[in-house]
Amino acid sequence: MAELNPSYVTAVAEQLSFVSAFLGGISATILVTILVFTSEKKSVSWIVGASALAACSLLIAVVASWRLIILLHPDFPKPIDVTVMNILWASMLLGYGLGFLSLLASIGLSGWLRSRKTGLITTSIAIVAVLFFVLATPFGF
Repeated sequence: MAELNPSYVTAVAEQLSFVSAFLGGISATILVTILVFTSEKKSVSWIVGASALAACSLLIAVVASWRLIILLHPDFPKPIDVTVMNILWASMLLGYGLGFLSLLASIGLSGWLRSRKTGLITTSIAIVAVLFFVLATPFGF
């Protein structure tokens, strides 16, 4: 793996920190809303699982990005441990990617709570969003 430029890592971490915190809040809101929903439909369990995975993964991305920002600050009192930086970088990207895709899955599944037609529409839209995310991300999968 090529050595990462600390200023680049800091810039990405700042952006992903904000986006991950925002999307993590949305995921947690979906999770709580669906938990209150008392339906015996199988899709409820899948939405709960996807939303929980999204919220937790995005929170991991937030914490990893904060730690990266702290670690790479010019006034940090210790020398930069490249291994720690690489682990935090991978954790941030993995948490963000997994969280974002899980959020899209829960959105795609949400239509099935209403009807088959709505489920097909939301699933189709989520699949297009997943394809766009995978193809457009600079990090790749």
